[in-house]
Amino acid sequence: MTRFEFLMMIAAVIVAVGMTEIVGGWGRLLRTRAVVETDWLHLCWTILILFSLLQYWIGMWSYHELQIDRMDQIFFLIIPSLFGVLSTFAITPDVPMAGELDVREYYWAKRTAIFLPLAAYVLTALVADLVIVGIENVALIEAIPYVVGAAMLSSLSFFKHTWIHAAVLSGWAVSLVIPLFA
Repeated sequence: MTRFEFLMMIAAVIVAVGMTEIVGGWGRLLRTRAVVETDWLHLCWTILILFSLLQYWIGMWSYHELQIDRMDQIFFLIIPSLFGVLSTFAITPDVPMAGELDVREYYWAKRTAIFLPLAAYVLTALVADLVIVGIENVALIEAIPYVVGAAMLSSLSFFKHTWIHAAVLSGWAVSLVIPLFA
């Protein structure tokens, strides 16, 4: 096993924890006896975060031919995943076994805890590229979507307007789908 494969396994475990949190949260929502008022916006964000983590982990493979020796390279191979997982824990509500749960209320109440780590996830993914690949090998134009995306995600912490959250959600969904067809 190469050093890169070993590090990929650590990242895989971290990503799996986040994916398990989201899917487990869906399962708890389905099993509860509580009255759950579901929310399309929350559901769409959980799906998007889930696929974003998966796509990030798969995208790490592009580093497999690089020499990863320095500690900063090793850390930045893992750190973005940690921020992504923090957002999965924030977006997944504690589901009561009885009573009521309004998922939209939960979403609004936790939006800072959801979107600031998600913005950090995007920014640290950019830093990972700069550190692992080398700043001289990354074009400035490639950094712009990361910075704009992180700013937009951060802004969701401050705005409680469904249309703004839906617009950012749509934009990020498009940015995740485009590479699938490239």
